[in-house]
Amino acid sequence: MSSVLIVGGDQIDGIKQVLVNFGLDHIHHWSGRKSGDSNKVIPHDTKIIVLVTNWISHSITHKVKRNALKRGIKVIYTPNGSMALHNRLQKVNAEFASERECEILDFSYPTFVH
Repeated sequence: MSSVLIVGGDQIDGIKQVLVNFGLDHIHHWSGRKSGDSNKVIPHDTKIIVLVTNWISHSITHKVKRNALKRGIKVIYTPNGSMALHNRLQKVNAEFASERECEILDFSYPTFVH
């Protein structure tokens, strides 16, 4: 089973709901501000990371981005808000649909969405 890691944010219920609506229901969350967060390891089954840019320290952002790149995990940057994430996920889905002529989300490409 593949999962999503949300890094940043406190009230993420709306973000979780958007992910569930896109069929991504195995969700991990790190606040991104606790000192122990910088020592955490990205779960092995993670296929996508959502960085909530308004609520995360720069050092953790850098570490997560570096580790995601090494492992080929897609990173989506979004300000705090479910609508912004929804729009970004729709864009990713549309890009995959046009590239692969299908309508399923495939987060296996190691590209970054800003």
